[in-house]
Amino acid sequence: QSPAMARAQAPFSAAMALLASLLLCSQASAFLSAPQLLKSAVAPHNLKSLSSRAPEAQALHAPRGLRGTEVARSPALGLKMTEKGGRGLSFESEDGSNIAYDFYPAQRPTVVYLPALNQTRHGSKSFALQTWAKRNNQGFLTADYYGCGRSDGEYKDGTITRWMEDTIALLDKVIKGPVILVGAGVGGWVAMHIAVQKPDVVKGIVGIAADPDFTTDIVLPELDDATKDKIAKDGMAEIMWGLNQYTLSQKLIDDAEGMLLLRGGPKSVPIKCPVRLIQGLGDEEIPPNRALKISEVIETEDVIVTYAKYGGHILDDEEDFRRMTTMVAEIAADYYDYDLTSPTSG
Repeated sequence: QSPAMARAQAPFSAAMALLASLLLCSQASAFLSAPQLLKSAVAPHNLKSLSSRAPEAQALHAPRGLRGTEVARSPALGLKMTEKGGRGLSFESEDGSNIAYDFYPAQRPTVVYLPALNQTRHGSKSFALQTWAKRNNQGFLTADYYGCGRSDGEYKDGTITRWMEDTIALLDKVIKGPVILVGAGVGGWVAMHIAVQKPDVVKGIVGIAADPDFTTDIVLPELDDATKDKIAKDGMAEIMWGLNQYTLSQKLIDDAEGMLLLRGGPKSVPIKCPVRLIQGLGDEEIPPNRALKISEVIETEDVIVTYAKYGGHILDDEEDFRRMTTMVAEIAADYYDYDLTSPTSG
């Protein structure tokens, strides 16, 4: 081969060598990232893996140092910030307190998740609903109660009335449209009151181990005098209820007396939207027949109670999530949003 030909082929050979090097680097990078890619692909389908601790089984409001903890936060959900929504937003209530919430506007009715007692908005049920809502283009909102999580206020000042009013304000000023309320534990109690107050907005309720009136009917009768005295003196106290530890406040107890729902007879609570109740037969905190009492006092006849044979109070395994989202999907499918501004509607 002549020197002239060798010089002519040199750029080509160098280019080929560079290309081969780039290919090798690309393959090596793909090989090294494969486990991470597999983890990302699997994580959204295994909602329990979103947290190393079971968020629904912890008291997440106190002590105050714990309130700043990031609980079960998952970037794998891929819910992007929009012009009107996003994660970690703040809403100013009438008294100037900031209520932390996440909102992802999409198809209506918007699904609103109301957490259980002592829980933040970032529990396993919340993530299950977020994932379902994203996959089905359904709007979703969840918020920390006053005194819980990232919201302002002291937990001892939180009440059923306050949590109901703050949620209604979010419905009126943020969502501005129809909703399906999904309430876990005390969230079911709050949801029922919201449905009474906003019958034209609430299109359905899904209650998960809903426990209206639990303070008066279930917890207080079991407390010893020393614990009751501590609550009265300090404003709140830690109690064991079922398998979990909770903080119970005097203000919550006092307020609850005016928010009781199960004292009336059949159809005494004017809720007319569809109601779906999921209750575990192995519930450690509330009697399983509580769901039947709720269905009795609700006015609507469109009530379905589903019992999970081996379900406890938390109800946070994959099958429980499936039941929950199936019920939400059923209510959403029956809703039709009439656009009265369109000449083709109605």
